[in-house]
Amino acid sequence: MDVIKQIGDQNSFPGTHIILTSKEIGTTEICRQQHKTPFHKQNMLKEHFLLFAVEGVNELSIGNRIFSLKKGEMLLIKKATYVEIVKAGNALDNFMYESVSFTLKKDIIIDFIKLIELDEYSGKPVADDEILIHPYGGRLQSFLASLKPYFDDNEGVKTGLFKLKILELLYDLSQENPGFLQQLINLNRYETRDLVKTIEAHYLKPYTLQELAYISGRSLSGFRREFESLFQTTPAKWIQEKRLQKARDLFLATQLTIANICYEVGYENVSHFSRLYKSHFGYSPSETKNQVILK
Repeated sequence: MDVIKQIGDQNSFPGTHIILTSKEIGTTEICRQQHKTPFHKQNMLKEHFLLFAVEGVNELSIGNRIFSLKKGEMLLIKKATYVEIVKAGNALDNFMYESVSFTLKKDIIIDFIKLIELDEYSGKPVADDEILIHPYGGRLQSFLASLKPYFDDNEGVKTGLFKLKILELLYDLSQENPGFLQQLINLNRYETRDLVKTIEAHYLKPYTLQELAYISGRSLSGFRREFESLFQTTPAKWIQEKRLQKARDLFLATQLTIANICYEVGYENVSHFSRLYKSHFGYSPSETKNQVILK
């Protein structure tokens, strides 16, 4: 089957946005557009993700950390990671923004690791959850330039050729930076994440149960079953009680508004949050704030 070519959003920002997709390998996306205003995007990654900054800046928010990816830099993020990205053009170059990104399915990484001689590479071990920004040089710049005909050509791209190009990319990255290879090897080590650590780290985020199950490395049914065995309650009820208690603590300890606290604890509708809060505690958020003032 040929690789599918799609045109992305080219109406919001002038320029080019093209996506090549293969069910067996992943996607490759090239975006060269004029961003006079920053573009915000948020996503739960379904596959491992490689991002190359060619022009402009990417500000990435991952967990509690902020990463600034500038021209000539790239990074690798593993799947089941929630990412917020702000894309900004280069003010000195008519606000042009350009990036090339790749999603990598597990099979293509396994195929690459099988092909190489690991003894030829050396590097310090990298922690499983570590996110590193790598500079890339002329070799990878040439590789990215070699992709443009595949985006510009109207003829179909064969899956076999597409796979060879992705393997070439992984070879080039690993030779330029052995630390990148360590990250790839870590991605290939499937480990079911600790359920308690996962839920404690993410219960204040506006995730669905399906997304929390995905982050923890479990099916939704397996996630629910194990959760109820550990906590003797349902995930939804546990999360709601923890969020509301956190909200009350914030009311008592800060001067944040009701709306700010609502968003801080993972709710997106203030009226809904206020109803849940009053039902749980017997008094409303505004009454809680008044209690603080009276003290």
